[in-house]
Amino acid sequence: MPKIPDIASEANIRYRWIIAASLLLSIWLIWLDPLINRDAIIYLRAAEAYLRDGVAASQQIFGRPLLPICIATLHQLTGIPLLYAGLLITTAFYVVLCVAFVDTVRVLGGKRSVQLIAAIVILSHPWINHTRASIMRDPIYLAFVVLSLREMLLFIHAPGMTRQLRWVTYIVLATLFRFEGVFLAAMAPLALLFTREVDQPRRRCMQLLVPQLLLCGLGVVALYSYQKLNPAAPVLFPGIGLYLERLLAFPHTFAELARQSAEPMLMFTARDDAPIAAVAALAAVLILNLCRAITWPWVIVLLWGARAGIGHRFRRDDLVLIYGYLFITLAYLSTFVAINRFMLERYTSQAAIFLLLFLPFFLSSLWHRGSWKKYLVLAVLLGTSADTLHSNTRDKVFIVNATRWVAENTPADASLVTNEKYIAHFSRRDADWESLQRKRFKLETILDTPALWQKCDYLVMYLKRTQEPRWQQFLQENGFQELKSFQGRRKGRAVIVATAPTGLPRQPDVD
Repeated sequence: MPKIPDIASEANIRYRWIIAASLLLSIWLIWLDPLINRDAIIYLRAAEAYLRDGVAASQQIFGRPLLPICIATLHQLTGIPLLYAGLLITTAFYVVLCVAFVDTVRVLGGKRSVQLIAAIVILSHPWINHTRASIMRDPIYLAFVVLSLREMLLFIHAPGMTRQLRWVTYIVLATLFRFEGVFLAAMAPLALLFTREVDQPRRRCMQLLVPQLLLCGLGVVALYSYQKLNPAAPVLFPGIGLYLERLLAFPHTFAELARQSAEPMLMFTARDDAPIAAVAALAAVLILNLCRAITWPWVIVLLWGARAGIGHRFRRDDLVLIYGYLFITLAYLSTFVAINRFMLERYTSQAAIFLLLFLPFFLSSLWHRGSWKKYLVLAVLLGTSADTLHSNTRDKVFIVNATRWVAENTPADASLVTNEKYIAHFSRRDADWESLQRKRFKLETILDTPALWQKCDYLVMYLKRTQEPRWQQFLQENGFQELKSFQGRRKGRAVIVATAPTGLPRQPDVD
C-alpha cells in the first residue's frame, strides 16, 4: 500500500486568497457571458412579483420562492438592480462553497499542500463553476450541503451543542433552497450508526435526527393547516406534489416503459427481460452524467486512487459519513431519473462534489511520486483551469442587441411573442407568459399556434440554423417580412417581425 504524506497536521492555507480567486473568477465569467440563464428569468419575475404583491404572488411564479425573496430583499436593502442582486448572491455562495470545500479537505486530514490542490480543483472544475454567470440555486445548495458534511465530520470527533445546531441549520437551509435536501436531513444522521469510534453512536444519531423530524413534522402541519384554512388559495409547492404523484404512478409507468422499449429492441423470449433492460438503460444515463459531472480525467484519477488503496488511509468514520452522503444523494438521483427518465450533469454535481473531496489527496500522492506523474497532474489541472476560464457564450450577444433594439425602437405598450425568455423579460414589452410557458418557448409550437401571435405587435425570434427552413416557410405563408435581423457567429440569429403596420420601415435590415 503506498505511503501518503498527505494526512498530517500543518499550517492551513490562507482562505482570503481563495475568496479573492473565487471573486475574480466570477467577475471574469460574468463579463464573458452577456446572456443570463433562462432559469434566472423565472427567479427575477418571481422577485418582481414579491416586491409588488408579496410571497403568495411570488410563489405562483416559482413554487419555492426563497431565492427570489432573497434577491428582492437585497434589492430593497442596497438599491442595486434585481439582476445584479441575483448575480451577487450566486457569487457570494460560490465563495462559501470554495472555502467550505477546502476546509472540509482540511478536516479530513489534508495538509497545506493538499488544501492548495483542493482550492485549485474546486476553482477549476468545469461543471461546478459553469453556473457562476447565472442565477441558480445550485451553488447555494452545494455550499450548505458541504458545510453540513464538514460540521458532521467535526461533530463525530468532538460532539457538542454548537456543532449540532450548526448541522441542523445548514441542512435546513439546504432543504429550503432545494427540496432534495430533505433526503439528507432525514437519512444522513443514520450514517452515525455505522461508525466505530464515535462514543454512543445511537445517541449522537438521535441528536441530529430528532430536530430534523420535528421541524419536518411542524412544516407538514403548517402546510396542511394553511390549505385547510384557505381552501380557495392556490396549492403551495405544487412541484413537490407532482413528484409524489409521479412516484406513486411509477410501477405502472415503468411497466409501460419496459413494454415500449422491448418492442423495437428485443426479440422473442428476450422481451421477458425488458424490465432489466429498462433499469440498465436508466442506470447508464445516471452513471454517464455522473462521470461527465466529475469530468473524465478526474474519473480516471479517482479510479486509480481507489485501486491503489489510498482511500484506506482516511479515518474510517470519516469515510462512513462521506459514503453516507454520497449514497443518499445517489438514491435521490436514481429516484429522479426513474420517474423523469432524464438526467443532467448539473443535477449529478451534487453527488460528484463528495467524490471530488478525495481528489486532492489522490493528486498529491501522484505529485509526490515524482517523475512524469508530477507533470501529468500539472497538465490536467492546467487543462481544467483553461476549460473553466474559456467560454463561447459571448457569441450570443446578438440576442442582447435584439432585446435592446426592441426596448428602444418599439412603443412602450407594444406586445410581442418570442421563443427566448431573455427577450420577453428584458425588452419590457407585453408578453403572454402563461401561454408561452405552456408552449415551452419552442419556436415550432409557437408558429403552429396562430392564436398566440396573430394579435401581437411583434414577433422576436431566436433562430438556430436548423430552424431557418421552417421560419422562411412561416414568413411566406403569412406574408411577413423581417424588420430587423441580428446575426450571430455560430449560434444562429435573432429576427424581428412587425405583424401589423407600425410606421416603421419594413425593408430587411441586417446587423
